[in-house]
Amino acid sequence: MATFEQLKLNDALLKGLQELQYTSPTPIQEQAIPMLLQGLDVAGQAETGSGKTAAFGLPVLQSINPELQQVQALVVVPTRELAVQVRQELKQYARFIPNLKISAFYGGHSFKQEEDSLAHPPQVLVGTPGRLTDHLSRRTLDLSKASKVVLDEADKLLEMGFEEELDKLLKALPRQRQTILFSATMEENVKELIANSLQEPRFVQATATAVPDRILYYGLKVQDEQKPAALLQLLQSINSAGTVVFVNARLSTEEVAQHLQGYGFSARALHGKLEQRERDKTMTLFRNGTTAILVATDLAARGLDMDVVQQIIHIELPQHQDAYLHRSGRTGRAGKSGTVYSLLSAREVQKLEQWPEVQVNEWLDLNKLSNAKAPAPTETSSLTTLHISGGRKDKLSPRDIVGALIAEVGLKAAEIGKIEIQDYHSFVAVPDTAAKVAVQKLNEARIKGKKYKVSFVR
Repeated sequence: MATFEQLKLNDALLKGLQELQYTSPTPIQEQAIPMLLQGLDVAGQAETGSGKTAAFGLPVLQSINPELQQVQALVVVPTRELAVQVRQELKQYARFIPNLKISAFYGGHSFKQEEDSLAHPPQVLVGTPGRLTDHLSRRTLDLSKASKVVLDEADKLLEMGFEEELDKLLKALPRQRQTILFSATMEENVKELIANSLQEPRFVQATATAVPDRILYYGLKVQDEQKPAALLQLLQSINSAGTVVFVNARLSTEEVAQHLQGYGFSARALHGKLEQRERDKTMTLFRNGTTAILVATDLAARGLDMDVVQQIIHIELPQHQDAYLHRSGRTGRAGKSGTVYSLLSAREVQKLEQWPEVQVNEWLDLNKLSNAKAPAPTETSSLTTLHISGGRKDKLSPRDIVGALIAEVGLKAAEIGKIEIQDYHSFVAVPDTAAKVAVQKLNEARIKGKKYKVSFVR
């Protein structure tokens, strides 16, 4: 297996990868990066968790001229959540490249803020098709110097009906460009998009099934009406932190989350009808451990940054095998192990057995499982998340927030949970016992010489 050094990445990127503790490239990275560094068009079939963002992101970042203040690379993604995640990952890889601006444009985000930011354009722009074409039609976005374009999760882009928007975006780009496409599946419409958009493409492939030992699949045979009780029994027999429970319908997410809350679990619903602000808040609370369990529709199966996921629970089977694999692929990422539990009725057992790429490693007896560990009557989070009314644009850093919590509240660095810095807001997880004092003290104090409003995230 090659190393990142052997892939001929530059020193700044290698330093970033070292900081992130990326030890060796994944199969898709090993295949794609050399071709992309040569400037070839590449079409890749890659499952969630295969490392495709780094596969296209590292060569794209290496090609950017930070001194040139114009959009040089465009990454098109199907959802706003994926736009935010890809931008964040690229920023991590590029942390040691000075003067590099990476932005994300998407619906639900302030158009005016995006327009203002284009006064000093980002060199790398990540966006959703609708918002990007909106900028094109208003003549606020110039793509004439974007020599690299990435179509990420192409199957999802087409499934969501973005053909017309993709056509407009590709026409706004230079004819001489490098086009990169990644898709989890290679349906006919994806193949057609490749034929129409890429020049002499090279093909690479790395599916999640290439590393089957990363994820353990457990099955539990349960009648439909017994599933709510079975879910409780299962969660009480494992450490529930970092759990995503998948259901098929939006209303089910709310019902299941409320059911779990009633038994003391810190659970929240995530679905497509939530406002963007609520979705962002829910994901922040899950990532920093304040929320232990996410109850989600397939919205969460693709593209969301959930490296904290320890186990997946399918309380309902999706319609298709691909969707099941995408859901399951939210755990066991980046070389880590993961566990998938499926609560299956007799009808669903038959369905699962017809999916050739899915194998259950072990069938569990629910009664024995519940006796394996004394059920905890309640489970509450030991962390509370605080919101700070300042962020990246105010030059706030995690170090500033840690320093304030140590100096003003008396916390030790090890007690402070995950910190997320966004453009205009920041979030920090602190112990429940110190949360009230932290809000009071930080509202009275200055962080980096400036006063900010600090409040609880409910």
